[in-house]
Amino acid sequence: MPAPRQSKVVQLPGQSPATADRLFNQIVDTIAIGIVSGHFAAGALLPNEGVLGGKITVSRTAHREAIKYLSAKGLIEAKRKSGTRVRPRTDWNLLDPDILRWSLVGGATRDFVRDLFELRRTIEPDAVRFAAARRTDEQLLKIENALIRMETLKPMSTEAIAADIEFHERIFEASGNQALSCLKGVVSTTILWSQNLKRQIGVAEFKRSLRDHRRIYEAIAAGDGELAAAHAVLLVADALNSTVDAMHQVSNMPIPIPRRPIK
Repeated sequence: MPAPRQSKVVQLPGQSPATADRLFNQIVDTIAIGIVSGHFAAGALLPNEGVLGGKITVSRTAHREAIKYLSAKGLIEAKRKSGTRVRPRTDWNLLDPDILRWSLVGGATRDFVRDLFELRRTIEPDAVRFAAARRTDEQLLKIENALIRMETLKPMSTEAIAADIEFHERIFEASGNQALSCLKGVVSTTILWSQNLKRQIGVAEFKRSLRDHRRIYEAIAAGDGELAAAHAVLLVADALNSTVDAMHQVSNMPIPIPRRPIK
């Protein structure tokens, strides 16, 4: 998973760096989720800081830097005479971890979630298959350590979810395929959102999935790529089913914006 974004907001007099970062992140998330949810339609003008100020605390400096950040992400386009407008969804990079995170929070339809898990089902079996053939002893140990933390930490705790994400990231790294490894951020972001959703309804699914995670690890350790891939297919299929079920159960609950978990 990529490192958290770094704020470029200029610190205001009397304002701490932490406050400036929180303000920047708050503005970015508010505008971005408004875009991906369709509240700000393609081609629409974005509100200025005065309008946003009715909902959150906004400074001109923080707003300007947020606009620069979202422009670099491809969600908006700022032109001198026509203002700042939302770009069409077809122009977005939906695999960018930030855009993916905003899309999950602001517009996580069943079809969109299905698309993400279909992507996981396409790439993860190959990742574990390659890891079984190419992993080093050091890489295997890192996968095992992540698994042990998953099994011993409180289920669905922030730390356990972080260990779950690390388990998958370590496998992608052990695959020895740099192009494939570039997609680990998509998997990590999807897992983080899904687990934050499911933690609201209980821990049973997390406990059940531990069995498949261990089977994947053991197959990788034994060098059996086909068996590891088969277990990965089952793991992703079960994760999709439990995520869709959780979406139905918490449809009337607010889903928090997922952050990078503490490792």
